[in-house]
Amino acid sequence: MDKRTSLAIVIMLGLTIVWSVVSKKDTPPAAENSTIDDAIETALQQPAAQQTNEAADNTIKPGLDFEPKLSNAGPHGFIAGSGSPIVVETSLYKITIDPAGATVSNWIGKEFKGANGDSNVELVPDFVPKEGDLIKFENGTLSLAQAGFVTSSPSKVVISNKQQIRFEAETNSGIVIGKTFTFNPDSYDYDVAYDVNRSTPDVNSELSIQLGEPVSAVIGWYRGIESTEEAVKTMAARSMHSYRSFAMIGQELAFRMRKDLDNGNTDAFGTWRGSVRFAGVQNKYFMTTAFIPNSFTEAHEGIIKLGGDCEASQQSFSVELPLRENHPASISFYHGPSKFNTLAQYNCSLEKAVNLGWKWVQPISTLMLHVMNWIHKYVPNYGWVIVIISILSKLVFFPLTSKGTKSMKKMQESQARLKPKMDALKKKCGGDSKRYNQEMMQLYKEEGVNPMAGMAGCLPMLIQMPVFIALYQVLYNMVDLRFTPFVGWITDLSQPDALFALPFTLPLIGSSFNLLPILMALATYYQTKLTPQAGAQGQMAAMQNIMPIMMLFFLYNMPSGLVIYWTINTVMTALQTWWVGKKPSAPEGVATT
Repeated sequence: MDKRTSLAIVIMLGLTIVWSVVSKKDTPPAAENSTIDDAIETALQQPAAQQTNEAADNTIKPGLDFEPKLSNAGPHGFIAGSGSPIVVETSLYKITIDPAGATVSNWIGKEFKGANGDSNVELVPDFVPKEGDLIKFENGTLSLAQAGFVTSSPSKVVISNKQQIRFEAETNSGIVIGKTFTFNPDSYDYDVAYDVNRSTPDVNSELSIQLGEPVSAVIGWYRGIESTEEAVKTMAARSMHSYRSFAMIGQELAFRMRKDLDNGNTDAFGTWRGSVRFAGVQNKYFMTTAFIPNSFTEAHEGIIKLGGDCEASQQSFSVELPLRENHPASISFYHGPSKFNTLAQYNCSLEKAVNLGWKWVQPISTLMLHVMNWIHKYVPNYGWVIVIISILSKLVFFPLTSKGTKSMKKMQESQARLKPKMDALKKKCGGDSKRYNQEMMQLYKEEGVNPMAGMAGCLPMLIQMPVFIALYQVLYNMVDLRFTPFVGWITDLSQPDALFALPFTLPLIGSSFNLLPILMALATYYQTKLTPQAGAQGQMAAMQNIMPIMMLFFLYNMPSGLVIYWTINTVMTALQTWWVGKKPSAPEGVATT
């Protein structure tokens, strides 16, 4: 096997491996995990005025036992509350707040359909978590998981202007925990703030002696995130990598995969201390996150924990922030689509949680996303946007790929012309491979042939690969493609383009007949037949024949938007190869245009 054949096989195998794992986002190095409450860090005990925007210490601290949670019975047990759930409705969503713990138990988005396409999307699973928010004092911790909060708000509130809804829960000893929600009418975010007060002045001794002063509030989300997409069997394993929890402390971004939680792997857990940016959970297209707006200019020292319920397969997160009797602990929540531009407006790098691929490809993915959004301002159908971006990306690389194709064609013609002389050399040198290589290089030199020209055709593929990967990530995770029709039978660019259902199920294929991947495979086969391959024989020829089949299986159950891009790219490559191939090659040493 010659060097060109070996290199081509390595490149083909490398491309296959890269594409097979491209949807699996790298997870930052796992740190030591803690499964019990950490002690309140010294920085958390500083007054808010002394907090600074220091670089985060992201090392996970060893678990330390904190003061035990106080029983719901006794002087610090909560007085039983009464009341029904509160439904809050804005122009974008409808949310339900359960008085038990004053927690969000339901969220319905008005802009997006659910998995079946008949109802609106729901992000909160039907799951009652075992954990809840905490208020930590110097000498103990109050658990708010089942605290009976009461409010004077009506049972249904329609938000037309910025509005607050306050809940209160009181202990038998007279300590009042306040939780205030602040809703905005035209955005997916809302604010949550905890404060600690006393029902009467004489509660001072109780608060000071038994519990001490309040130290921090642990504000979290323990319900996970609902599945919002139709399950496609052959896409299920890949889709699982879209479910993850995430956190950003200082400049460091960390992810934890739900598949690790399902497997009981400790890699699903983590604890960090530093300047809090955000923490959340997400599926393929949506997220629930708590964040500190403008946190690059207003530092908030705290602790973030990622974890979850292994039995229920629901990830969770919590953020611990300083709390003083006269200084509430507050944070913002966001339930909604993972839209890059929407998240970027909060000025805390929340857009970095959008799955745009590996770190090194993210700048290209971001550029591709911005270009697509800009084109969409003038072209309302995202299917045509994909067509345009496919053509533009091909035109950008046209000079490079054209030059590579010409080089391969010239090398192929040179080898065909020199074949009699090379056969004579092989016969002359017998089994002496060293002498044969020396004689062959001398022949190339005398004939003015560059032996590296054939490899030039592989260079464009390597240079374009980051763009291919970036577009793959954008098209695979772009929420704007959900339930977006294109033409004919393509009614959802985020799902395979099922033309009809098969009466049986095929391995790796499933039970639907998807037309686009078949057209793509035919285009790939035609393109490989047109591509000049210097000395293409043996293993290389076999790779040429296998590539269309391999791409068919790889893309068969991918989102149709992604297959449209790949099909157009392949067709344009075939046309370019045909155009270059029909032109006569210039003599050796003469430049072509």
